Amino acid sequence: MDKIVTKKDEDFLQYLYLKDRKILLNTIENGKTTEEIIVKDCLSDFDACYDEEGNLNLIYFNSQGEIIFLIQKKEGWVGKALYTYKDKKTYISNFSLFIKNKTLHIFFTISNSNNPREVHLIHQKWAKNWKGNNIAVIKNISFTPFYDLFIDEEENIHLIYVTKEKNKNQLYYLYYVKDNWSPKFLISEAEGIFYPTITVNSQKNVHTLWVEEDIIQKIKYRKKTPGSWPKGSWGSPITLAYSTNIKNCYISLLENILWCTYLQNDSFFATMSSDGGNSWCKPFKIPPSFSEYNFFKLKSPIDKFQSNYLFINDNGEVIPSLQYKLTRKNGEKDSYFTFYIKEVQEYLNILIKKLETIKEEKTRLEEELSRKNVEITIKNKNIADLQELLKQINDEKMKIALKADNYNTMVNSLIRENENLKKQIKDLQNQIITLNSKLETLQNVTTFQKIKSIFIKSD
Repeated sequence: MDKIVTKKDEDFLQYLYLKDRKILLNTIENGKTTEEIIVKDCLSDFDACYDEEGNLNLIYFNSQGEIIFLIQKKEGWVGKALYTYKDKKTYISNFSLFIKNKTLHIFFTISNSNNPREVHLIHQKWAKNWKGNNIAVIKNISFTPFYDLFIDEEENIHLIYVTKEKNKNQLYYLYYVKDNWSPKFLISEAEGIFYPTITVNSQKNVHTLWVEEDIIQKIKYRKKTPGSWPKGSWGSPITLAYSTNIKNCYISLLENILWCTYLQNDSFFATMSSDGGNSWCKPFKIPPSFSEYNFFKLKSPIDKFQSNYLFINDNGEVIPSLQYKLTRKNGEKDSYFTFYIKEVQEYLNILIKKLETIKEEKTRLEEELSRKNVEITIKNKNIADLQELLKQINDEKMKIALKADNYNTMVNSLIRENENLKKQIKDLQNQIITLNSKLETLQNVTTFQKIKSIFIKSD
């Protein structure tokens, strides 16, 4: 995360941010801005938190392969290297830093440039000595943050993270108590899972929120009530909203009311639950009373507002959950309901306008449909005429085909008769040849007899 709020009051805002590998501390007080460069060599990202003495602590990874821990004291910033990685292919990022009951908890991911799509999520704890755990192997994740965590008053850690296996994203939950991590529990599985966030209320209910993407995007919520370890007490997932282009979705808790806040097409939307997450109101749009905003990680509590993330507008105001709290400061007990009714009225006005537009469109479509029906009737009549003409043509065609068949039969008969006649003629020709031969023979015999008779007479 490149922007972290460290302090927020009505007229005071202090936050850390990363720019050009520098970590800067920006302070806005009564409209005046001051800026201080804390770190000049931050290679990846960083995190910060306050300890019990009120000192600001900061952790980051530099280009020398060192994990650096800094503490802001009266005399200035004091730092030391917690660990040095000599392998230049090693990359440390995605820091989370917490200090609870004088115990330091550091979360980060470690990866190697030879296999950048596989990272290891690490937990390091310092009380009197260092203890570490390799919590999970995160695979094929191309977005951040892909994990979120919450430390309750008893120093128990609740962690959710996203990984990808077999072409699907999985959202897992783990629980850390008494120096041991629980087995992971599968909260959800989908084509895509983004923006996992978690918080725990005073009743020890675990509230999780995330965005699923299967063709469209869905904001999903699931709650774990105190009970058996770690599963058996999870409720069913609830879909809070359907939309597209959802960004920076997170869960927060304000005066025992759960809020889900998110960006949708550059507009702010929210939904809320006043019964601990059992039921949620319909999403409503936040009035655009500002021109610019920033998305921050929150590491310092703001009165009764509990969240890991928040939006702050260009006036330094939190969006939108604190609007309820701030107006209640003025004694307007029903201010939220007035705000919500106003939103409903605006939404109804939009719906009425849309309904009028739909009615006009319906009338236009009905007229167009009537014209199309007339055209279809005419075309159907033309089709009927064409079909009748086609039938007549087919009848004529059949008659012609029948005549052709008769002619073919007659021709075939004539051909056969012609062949017979040819055969008869040939037979006659053969008979004529035979007769001619006999006639010639007879003629020769007669001539010989005549000659013989002449000679006989002369004797």
